[in-house]
Amino acid sequence: MATDQSTIGRSVLLRQFLWPFILAFWVLFVGVCLWGSGVLAQMAWAEQRAPANPLAYQTQQLQRELDALATLTPVVLQPSALAQAIGDAVHNTAVWAATGVLRTLMNIPGLWRDNAANDFIRHHPDPGGAYAQQMFADSGHSWQRLVVANYTQATRTAMFMAMLPLLALTTAIGLIDGLMARARRRANAGRESASLYHRAKLGSTGLLITGYLGCLAVPSLTQPVWVLVPLAVGVGGLVRVQGGYFKKYL
Repeated sequence: MATDQSTIGRSVLLRQFLWPFILAFWVLFVGVCLWGSGVLAQMAWAEQRAPANPLAYQTQQLQRELDALATLTPVVLQPSALAQAIGDAVHNTAVWAATGVLRTLMNIPGLWRDNAANDFIRHHPDPGGAYAQQMFADSGHSWQRLVVANYTQATRTAMFMAMLPLLALTTAIGLIDGLMARARRRANAGRESASLYHRAKLGSTGLLITGYLGCLAVPSLTQPVWVLVPLAVGVGGLVRVQGGYFKKYL
């Protein structure tokens, strides 16, 4: 029995120690999957709209969205600079990861290095890095389309983040109005509704996530105000419902 209790105790301590790393892994994994899905969606839209020259279509679409981003008034951060920083971070991370994997596989003599490398790369001081540079250069329009799609995703993410001050304002208004409604309900001995409260709570989170995913997946987002303002107002309304149907007695 003592052994079982000590084993359970060690297991609980191990879970307490590992949960931040597990959470970070899943957040990173989901983020990479969502970002990659958005990039592939942009490339698929370009193939459908301009099969003759999808790269030119993606480049023009990116420029239009950058022009739309430049029209947004900066509050905390400059949206254009934020988009550039996000795009550079994702691009540099992807290049660094791909180069690191190729160096791991090819810098040590082996089957992969013999089969994948030519004589120049095989005798290069850094065969994995040289092979990565050649791979990016030989990929041509495919790699350029991935880069443009990545910066399109970064631009839309900056558009979404530019909505945060408006989101904070609508949330504050909804919360204040909802708490006032709660005070009236409490003074009049009104009935609370845990079902409405929890549904509004889940709805506000789901609306934000769905809105962001929609921003990443749509073919064009040259009018972000028509998307982001209703989204912020909808979240504020759901927060108002949460405040109005919060527990009557704390």
